Amino acid sequence: MQLTKLNADSSWMFYFDGLHVLVDPWFTPAQVDFHPWFSRQFHLDPQPQLSEIQSPDFIFISHRYTDHCNRETLLQFSSDIPVIAIPSILKKIAKWGHFQTLLPLSSAPFHVEVLKTKNALVHKAYLFESSQNKIVFAPHGAVLKNIPNVKIDAVISTTLCYQLPFFLGGTINLGQESAVRLQQQLRANLLLTTHNEDKKGEGLVSFFAKRKLSESSAFLELKPGQVFDLAAHN
Repeated sequence: MQLTKLNADSSWMFYFDGLHVLVDPWFTPAQVDFHPWFSRQFHLDPQPQLSEIQSPDFIFISHRYTDHCNRETLLQFSSDIPVIAIPSILKKIAKWGHFQTLLPLSSAPFHVEVLKTKNALVHKAYLFESSQNKIVFAPHGAVLKNIPNVKIDAVISTTLCYQLPFFLGGTINLGQESAVRLQQQLRANLLLTTHNEDKKGEGLVSFFAKRKLSESSAFLELKPGQVFDLAAHN
C-alpha cells in the first residue's frame, strides 16, 4: 500500500491492489461550514492542481464537513468516478446531482469499514484492508469502543488538539495523546499524521478555537506530495 499525502490538511491518495483511492479532497482556497459568519477556513499554502493528481478509480469521503466533503473540489472530478462513503454522506452528495455512482462501504470493491467510536459524529475511524496491509484512518482522532482483532500496520490520525466550547462541538481534533493511545490500542507499527494544517480561520468558530500542535519523532509527518510505501516498512 502506498500512501500519498496531497496537502497539509487531510487529503490523501491511497494506492493498493491496483486501485487509486482519493481520500477527502479539498483543494479550493477556502471552505465554509454552515455560513461564513459561523466558520470559514483558508489554506495558507498552494494546493495541488487536478491535472497534477493521478486520476482516481474511487473517491472516499470520511466526514460530511466541508474540509473533507468539499463540494467545490469534488465537482471538478469526472461524474464517472464512484464515490464511497457512509449513507449520511452519500445523501449529502446525491443532492448535488453530479456523481453517477454512490457506493456504501459494503459495496466498495475493497474492504473498508467504519469502527465503533465515541462521539462518532465527529470522531470517525475507518479500517482499510488491502491484500498486504491494514490501516486505520481517523483524521479527527478517535476513541474506540471495540478493538478490531486484526494486525494494523499504520494509523493515520491527527496530533493537533483543536478545541471549541461544548456549544460549538467541543474538542474536534483530539491531539497527540489520543493519537498515540489509538496507535497503542491497535498495536500499529506506525503513526502518520494528518489534518494538522495551520489554516487561516474566520467567523465565530475561529474566535473561540484553541489550537495546540504537538511534534515528535514518535510519529511520521509527511510533506505534501510525499509518498510512503507501507509495504516496504513492514
